[in-house]
Amino acid sequence: MNQYISDTKFAAEKLIDLIREEEELLSEMREEYLRRKQSHEHLLTDFNTKDLQEDFNEHEVMHAFGRQARYYQEKVKPILDEVHTLEDSMKNKEFSICALSGALLQIAKQGISYVHGGLDACQDGRMIRGDVLKNVIWYGRNQSLHFEEGNYRKPLIACFRKLGYKTVPSRNLGKEIIDILEWTTYERYEDDMNALLS
Repeated sequence: MNQYISDTKFAAEKLIDLIREEEELLSEMREEYLRRKQSHEHLLTDFNTKDLQEDFNEHEVMHAFGRQARYYQEKVKPILDEVHTLEDSMKNKEFSICALSGALLQIAKQGISYVHGGLDACQDGRMIRGDVLKNVIWYGRNQSLHFEEGNYRKPLIACFRKLGYKTVPSRNLGKEIIDILEWTTYERYEDDMNALLS
């Protein structure tokens, strides 16, 4: 095994474990979000369909409005607040997963730089959706780390087109690249790195 792979094993392995753990937490959040959203929609429908009787006198109408306002504040609004909190949490969790994925791509890309001095001297590795492994790692890492700038160079754009992107969005695609690489276990990651760095 290449020394770089051996020396970075702990970090790469932990990153892959963290990515998987964060994905599980995100999946649980999504399930809870759907439950809460469905509950909110049910309560909101119930709230909106409560009819005021046409023969209500003014006092009865005021009392009915008061009951509806309390119902909304006590039942509907708290669940709506939970839905909004879960939406924010899911976005934060997605950001965390992308950042961890970008860190894993950074370790892989740095291995190419360390062992070969750059992309050109590195062997290609396996084919992935029309491009080679070394390019997917290199340009995937570049996109993940520089997505906020959005000023992508032609080789990066060409790589992402081969991967199936019509345009390269200005959002972190680190997790999508990890999925394309199928790095769901450390062993898969290590196999690819051995192919590039041996």
